[in-house]
Amino acid sequence: MNKLPIIKPFINSNLFDDLCISSITDDSRDVQENSLFIARQGVGSHGNEFIGDAIQKGASCIITDRELGEQVDIPILYLENLEEKILKILFSFYDLSEDDFVFHGVTGTNGKTTTAFIAHNIIRALNKPSVYIGTLGAMVNDNLLKTKGNTTPGIFEIFQILKICKFHQKISIFIEISSHALAQKRLRNLPFSQTLLLNIQSDHLDYHKTESNYIDAKLSIIELNNKNPTIIFIDKIQDLLKNFSDDQKKQLSKSQFLSSTDTSAAFKYSLEYNPSGSSNIKLSFPNLCLDTQVSLFLKYNVENYISAIALIAGQIFLDEFEIVRSDSIMLPQGRGEILKLREGNILIDFAHDHQSIKNILSELANYHDEIILVFGCGGDRDKSKRSKMMKIAQDFASKIFFTSDNNRYEPFSSIVKDAMAGNSYTSIEILEDRKEAINLALQCLNKENILVILGKGHETYMDVSGKKVPFNDKDCVLEILDNEINK
Repeated sequence: MNKLPIIKPFINSNLFDDLCISSITDDSRDVQENSLFIARQGVGSHGNEFIGDAIQKGASCIITDRELGEQVDIPILYLENLEEKILKILFSFYDLSEDDFVFHGVTGTNGKTTTAFIAHNIIRALNKPSVYIGTLGAMVNDNLLKTKGNTTPGIFEIFQILKICKFHQKISIFIEISSHALAQKRLRNLPFSQTLLLNIQSDHLDYHKTESNYIDAKLSIIELNNKNPTIIFIDKIQDLLKNFSDDQKKQLSKSQFLSSTDTSAAFKYSLEYNPSGSSNIKLSFPNLCLDTQVSLFLKYNVENYISAIALIAGQIFLDEFEIVRSDSIMLPQGRGEILKLREGNILIDFAHDHQSIKNILSELANYHDEIILVFGCGGDRDKSKRSKMMKIAQDFASKIFFTSDNNRYEPFSSIVKDAMAGNSYTSIEILEDRKEAINLALQCLNKENILVILGKGHETYMDVSGKKVPFNDKDCVLEILDNEINK
C-alpha cells in the first residue's frame, strides 16, 4: 500500500508524487524496498551519514533537515523543523490518532519495570486495552513482542508497536524511560498524560559522567508532560535534595509529590507492611481514595504497587479498582521472584547497582540470619559502583559468590579488581563461570537460610565479547537441581 497520500499534507511537497512509500524509518538497518528514510540527528551522528546504506537497501526517498552536499539518485526533501513534524507524520502514516492513546512514562534508577508492569496489569484486569514497553520488551495486551533491546525504544520503534493497537477503546501505554533516553530526548513531543519519577540513585556514570548530569537527566521527565504534572516519589530522593542545584529544585517545583510523611503531598499514602501476608494500604490521591490490601514480598515492591496506582489514578474509578483483586497483580519475571523449593527458598532479582542490592539485602536481613549471595558487575559499564556493590554485599551476606554478569568486552579480572578495591576477601568465592557459582551456592542452601541471585533477573542471555550466549538464572537453578535429583 502506498502511504504517500496519507503523509503528503505534512510534507507539503510534490517531490515524491511519482513514488511509492510503503514503510518509514530513521534507522538505515530497517530500510526495505520503497522505504521513506528519515535522516535526523542521532546521539553521535546524523542520519545523512547513512543515506548511502538506505539507498542500497531500497529506500525510494529521503527526508532530512540537513543539506547533503552531494547528488544521490533518489528524491531528497529538505524539511525545516523536522523534529517537530515527526510525530504528526508517524500518527498519519500508521493511521492512528493521538486521542486513541493515554501515554504514561516511568523513570527512576530502580523500580521502572515493576511499576510499569503492575500498572499495565491493573488496566488489563479491568479488561481494558494496554501496552507495556520497556526492559521486558513490549506487551500488547497479553502478547509479548520482541524489541531491539533498549529499555526505551526510539519513537519510530514505538510506533511500530502501536500500529497494531486498534481496539476501538482508549489505549493505555506504559513506557519505561531510561536516563539515556531522557538525556537523548528520545521521546520528545510524545504526548504524555502522566509521568512518574520513582527515585534517583547514582548510576550510569559511565555515560552521564557526573551525578549532577544524571540527576538532570532524571528530572527532565518533568518536561515531557503536556497534560498533568509529573508525580515524584519524594520520600525516595530526600537524601539527595540537599545536593540539588537551584535549577534542579526549580524543576521539582513543577511536579506533584507522592509521600507517606509529607502531609502537603498531593498523593499521600500509609502502609502497614506484612512480609508474610497481606499488607494494608491507605491511599489519599487527588482522584482516588482507597483502603486496600496487597500480598507482595519485599516492601519496595509494595511501594512500586502504590506508585503504579498513583500513575493511573486519574483514569480509573473506585468501583473499577475494587474489582481488581490484589492477588491477581503479578510481578515481572525476575523481579523479586521467589522460588520455594524443597531445598530452601531462592530469590532472583535484576538488582544491579549498590542501592537496589541494599534495598533487597537489608530487608531480607530482617527475616534471615544467613544470606547466601550470587552476583556480579556488568562489564564496560559504570566502574564506580562496583566496589560499592561489593561493600553492600559484605555488609549483609554471610557467603558471597562473585561471578560474571554480562562481561561484554571487559576481562573478568578487571571487573574483579574494581569490585574488590577497598573490600575484604572474607567469605567471598570468585568464579567467572556463573553456572558454577550458582551450583556451589545451591550446595549452601537449606531451610534456615536464603539464596539470593542478583543482576540478571529476567535476562535470557550472557553478553560475552559481543555474543549473546543463552543463560537464565532461574532456568540454571532448575536445571542443576533436576540433575541432582535425577542422579
